[in-house]
Amino acid sequence: MFIGTGWDIHKHSNSETLTLGGVVFDEDGFEAHSDGDILLHALIDAILGATSNKDIGHYFPSNEKTPSNIASTEMLKSILEEINFSTFKINNIDMTIISQKINISSKSEVIEENISKLLSFDKNKINLKGKSVDKLGIIGNREASAAFVSISLTNA
Repeated sequence: MFIGTGWDIHKHSNSETLTLGGVVFDEDGFEAHSDGDILLHALIDAILGATSNKDIGHYFPSNEKTPSNIASTEMLKSILEEINFSTFKINNIDMTIISQKINISSKSEVIEENISKLLSFDKNKINLKGKSVDKLGIIGNREASAAFVSISLTNA
């Protein structure tokens, strides 16, 4: 069994559209070189960690080597091909969004469904939850939000 964890944090931006888990919502998004999808970025890092590969920044540095505004779904697809993800079987995925600004309970079902499609994996073994930080720090004052992801894999 292989276990990976990933996390990401981005500052909110009212000039960007929110993308989480590859789903676009009509809300404030994040400042980022890519689309700022903190959930997919954390998922990519969890997959890379579980498969003993570097991190998302190794494959997609925040500079001219990575196309500006690249979709995180494209990044995920590229990583899955790069590491030959078909040689692994997902046991389960546990995800947490930490935010004082984003209401995850109203979005979790559609995000879980989309991640299920992106990974060709059973939606019932994907869990997404939201947590607040009781108005503490940069997340609590609504400047930023973060995501944490854990994934469990076995050989296919």
